[in-house]
Amino acid sequence: MKHFYDPVWENFEDGFWQGIKQRKLKFQKCSGCGTFSHPPRVRCPKCKGEGWEWVESSGKGRIYSWTVARQEVHPAFRVPFEIVLVEMENEPGVRLISNMVDCTPEEISFDMPVEVCFREVTKEWALPMFKKVGG
Repeated sequence: MKHFYDPVWENFEDGFWQGIKQRKLKFQKCSGCGTFSHPPRVRCPKCKGEGWEWVESSGKGRIYSWTVARQEVHPAFRVPFEIVLVEMENEPGVRLISNMVDCTPEEISFDMPVEVCFREVTKEWALPMFKKVGG
């Protein structure tokens, strides 16, 4: 992608972005109470602890919500394109905003099973996107 810039992140987000560089989806899990969190944060929203571990996700989830962009915002993005909110299957409470690939807007439905895939944007970076399970 011609207009992709390297992400800039805070130190507490390091595990997420290092995972992305390795083509792995990782989420924070509180060492104290086991609560998953995304986006990354300094303190656990449940117990206020500061101990975190980074857990690799299976990448499986279900469509919680979506929208379809039909107005061109930049020549690098084809229209229409789908923006989805995916509720992750094995990380309770974690939802991730991304895009769908290899899918038409008409195919998307609430609770549709999806799985992560990584799409190259530069030689060094790929971004997590979702595709239909079995698709």
